[in-house]
Amino acid sequence: MKSLKTAALLAFCFVLLFGCKKDDVTPPDPPVANAGNDQNIQLPATSFTLSGSGTTPQGSITNYTWTRISGPDNPLINNASSATTSVSGFSTGTYVFQLQVTNDAGLSATDEVTVTVIGELQSVPVANAGADQDVHLPESFFVLSGSGTTQKGTITDYSWIQVSGPNNSTINNATSASTPVSGFVAGTYVYQLQVTNSFGLTARDTVVINVIGLHTLTLQSPNNNNERILFGNSNGLDQSSSTTELVAGAWTVNGETVYIRSLMKFDLSSIPANATIVSATLSLYSNPNPLNGDLVHANAGPDNSMFIQRVTSNWITASTNWSNQPSTTTTDQVSVPHTSQPFLDLTDIDVTNLVVAMKNSNNYGFEMRIQNEVIYNDRDFCSSAYPDGSKHPKLVIAYQ
Repeated sequence: MKSLKTAALLAFCFVLLFGCKKDDVTPPDPPVANAGNDQNIQLPATSFTLSGSGTTPQGSITNYTWTRISGPDNPLINNASSATTSVSGFSTGTYVFQLQVTNDAGLSATDEVTVTVIGELQSVPVANAGADQDVHLPESFFVLSGSGTTQKGTITDYSWIQVSGPNNSTINNATSASTPVSGFVAGTYVYQLQVTNSFGLTARDTVVINVIGLHTLTLQSPNNNNERILFGNSNGLDQSSSTTELVAGAWTVNGETVYIRSLMKFDLSSIPANATIVSATLSLYSNPNPLNGDLVHANAGPDNSMFIQRVTSNWITASTNWSNQPSTTTTDQVSVPHTSQPFLDLTDIDVTNLVVAMKNSNNYGFEMRIQNEVIYNDRDFCSSAYPDGSKHPKLVIAYQ
């Protein structure tokens, strides 16, 4: 009986002992890793953030570790042992990053996040060739002023070409946004500007340049009724005439000093009121058969320099004499130098300022006079009554 009791007691203790040990070795639960939500990143962004976390039923999270699982290259994880870290140095493509968390029991868990890096949007540029222009000859150049814009990237190239026109003009710097153009003639030109951005995308725009030519008026009529020679002196000589010559001089007649001046007026009425005079030239031709001076040479004397002046008051051919001659102005007067040549045609004398003033105020014509009215100096020119029409006074006006 004693043996049976002892055996039963031992069996009970064995059950009790091993039942209690089984409850003591139950393992703890592992932690949980969370690598955050998937992301889309748009270039030109230079960095993005990985925001992870970890939880554990018992104890605490002691370590975080970020690694790149896949992707087009190896970007820089700036703090791989932090729950939250920034990433830089990436390119276009899809990356997978893994976060591993470890608790104080040494247990670990992982989670992954996908980051898609989208390339920079390519934007078509916009070209602007500038406003259309009117260019008036005799301008020798004009400027093409263009520009280009792009929402993404930068404008890297400009290129100008001539699309059409009456001749091939010279684009002086075809690869610049703004460039002068020369070598053109009257007519309509079209120029094209092409701009290219840093993505290689292009855009074009055109501009129209209307080159306006000059109108030329040539006045050389025979028997111009608005020409007059004036003779006078301090002794009361007061004469005038209309002959085959126009004279500027100072001479003697029968020992008496005589001063000679001449008036001439051209009809400018055919020039439009809104026209702009660009140039005006006067041509005077030496009289081969002079009626004054030494009666042999058209030019005589030691100082026959003369002035061509603008007349500033009205005069009537038939009744204008030395004593009632019209007033003149020295403003913009033309100084013609002395000549020792017996015959010298004066061609294309620049009288632009004088003619502009005539058009803008009143046209009373020109007066010729010797600069220093000292005797024995003389200049004789053909008038419009001279038989040879090619030697008539000629006024050529260019206007636009």
